[in-house]
Amino acid sequence: MDIDDELLLHKDLNEWTERKYIIWKAIPISLSYLLQNILPFISVFALGHLGQTELAVATLSIMCYHFTFVALIYGAATALDTLCSQAYTSGDVKMVGIFLQRATIIQLLGFIPIACIWWESEQILILMGQSPAISSKTCSYLRYLLIGAPAFLLFENLRRYLQAQGIMKASTYVLVICCIIDICLNYLLILYQPLSLGFIGAPIATSITNWLMFSFLVIYTKFINGYQAWGGWSRAAFYGWKQIFTLAIPGILMVCSELWTSEFISFLTGYLGELPLASQGILSVLVTLLYQSPFGLSVSASNRVGNLLGAGLVEKAKMTSKLTMQFAIILALFEAIILIVFKDYWGYIFISKDDVVKYTSNVIPLISIFEISDGLNVVGQGILRGQGRQNIGALINAPGYVVLGLPVSIFTAFILRYGLLGLWFGSTASSIIVCIILLIILWRTDWQQQLEECKKRMKEGKDKLESMISDVPDF
Repeated sequence: MDIDDELLLHKDLNEWTERKYIIWKAIPISLSYLLQNILPFISVFALGHLGQTELAVATLSIMCYHFTFVALIYGAATALDTLCSQAYTSGDVKMVGIFLQRATIIQLLGFIPIACIWWESEQILILMGQSPAISSKTCSYLRYLLIGAPAFLLFENLRRYLQAQGIMKASTYVLVICCIIDICLNYLLILYQPLSLGFIGAPIATSITNWLMFSFLVIYTKFINGYQAWGGWSRAAFYGWKQIFTLAIPGILMVCSELWTSEFISFLTGYLGELPLASQGILSVLVTLLYQSPFGLSVSASNRVGNLLGAGLVEKAKMTSKLTMQFAIILALFEAIILIVFKDYWGYIFISKDDVVKYTSNVIPLISIFEISDGLNVVGQGILRGQGRQNIGALINAPGYVVLGLPVSIFTAFILRYGLLGLWFGSTASSIIVCIILLIILWRTDWQQQLEECKKRMKEGKDKLESMISDVPDF
């Protein structure tokens, strides 16, 4: 039997089959998100050849883009991790398409105020202390990103729709192609003089790439695999929004409390001086790259647990959660060991200055501890998403990272004068505490209750669908 056929969820699935499935699905997801995280660096690299001002504008614009949009989309899309994965195996696959439509409509409406903020971002940035010149160019950059932002939203939701069906490779194929296209677009629109648009070529290239990503994924879904769960456009998409909000709002809190804290830590590094700032740039890239492996495992676990609960196989869902956490421990320890063993060499990948490399190597032992707890957190929260317990993730993450982590980071960095080491100490301490609480919650999970919640969730969705009038013709 092909491993994709295992998604049919036979009751005799054993631990060995589950291990194969989890890893088989996690690898393309990790590669997919790794490629997606590379895309912003392509624009930064290209703009770096134009000058320091353009590089500063790109850095600030991309930070605003991720802070006010990408993080929110990732958080809101966690609702689909739960609803689509559980719906796919609950007896009516067409509900997967309905949930996709509902979430997409809500997110597009939610994007309207974000678009207004971007359009008026020049005055906002000036009020925050940025120079008028940087603020003006950043505003222009964000306005051009408006062209492609809806496409990113659509791509991310469609990816979750496919992942719920066990189709993990589609977005990887698309991103391999689009990364190559994005490199060419950035070269043509920024560096190639006959066509160069200057710094504004970067957001235009990003917007074009976003629309290509979405278009290619639609083509894959329509003509290759994934269309089977799409029941056509339905008026039911305009009802039953409470289910989406119930999962999306805590999902946003769960994701954003961690991502925003991380961004704020990087922002605070600017007050420590040039050397810590350069080191933080290296460490941020390393942490981002290492994050992709446990995140791939997290997405695989989320959809697998959701599929198993939707099929009523509660013992298999419990087994999958246990096996996934075992993989998470092994992976986290491996990444930590790799960091420690090569701690004196990582910096040279990015820069040749010995003082920066040495400063970075002194912080890496602490980063390795952070990677262990963070890796377990990422995977554990994937299991929570599969169960539909984003509210638990929000209740752990928000106090852990914001209320505890940030004050400790500021105190140890600036009051005790430990600098960058102090900033990472706060992040590591909060990550460890979040990890301990999360593991206890997962260990004490009442799986029978989660099965009942899943049945209730799916029944509510189907009841709403049955009460609606006829569908609009297929897409």
